[in-house]
Amino acid sequence: MRIEVVPTVEEIRFEQISNHVVIVIDVLRASSTIVTALGNGFASVLPVETIGQAQSLRTPTCTLAGERHCKKIPEFDYNNSPTQLARHPQKGGQLILTTTNGTRAIQKAERAPALLIGCFLNATACMSYAFHQKLDITLYCAGTRSEFALEDGLAAGYMISLAQAKYPMLQVCDLGKALMASYLHLADSIADVMPLTTTGKRLVQHLFTDDIAYCAQLDHYQLVPYVKERRILPYLVS
Repeated sequence: MRIEVVPTVEEIRFEQISNHVVIVIDVLRASSTIVTALGNGFASVLPVETIGQAQSLRTPTCTLAGERHCKKIPEFDYNNSPTQLARHPQKGGQLILTTTNGTRAIQKAERAPALLIGCFLNATACMSYAFHQKLDITLYCAGTRSEFALEDGLAAGYMISLAQAKYPMLQVCDLGKALMASYLHLADSIADVMPLTTTGKRLVQHLFTDDIAYCAQLDHYQLVPYVKERRILPYLVS
């Protein structure tokens, strides 16, 4: 078994998708929003690329969430905010989500035999599910505005540390080794580091400090979002 890491949304290659478990990582905030939505009662999440697509799919049982460069989309119900969705009053129904990077990454990897959504909130559950597929794993970091995002890399590093603890002979790409070392160095201060990343600073400017602290939690959910027929469904890890 081998783990590879893709640092930004644009850099995924076909050979990193074919016959791989792909885990899309967008800590701030698409992955965290999806995990939270499914963990708090939504039946499914439908990721779409454009605002128009999201609006055309609206029904009375659907909720729309999304952002463009951190700002809530007019006429949507929510920003791409896990703390907002954690307070959503109704159970069931579908969340339609469009974001700047995370939903694009999901669509670019949709041909993977197993496509999962991961972040700090569900890292252990996500890796446990991935191990059972008995395929090589690609950790696909969404990044921010076409650049590497440190928070995504640290989450990938955490996942790799979990994998190596279970499988010491696991092969890991050089980037993955560097990210695991970075995570282990910063493991006790993730919540302090996150507001200082490029995306974190942007969210602080837009007054989303609660989201940053929330997204820094390790293994808050034993839930794995997986993509099936372009919808994201929850799998509960026992």
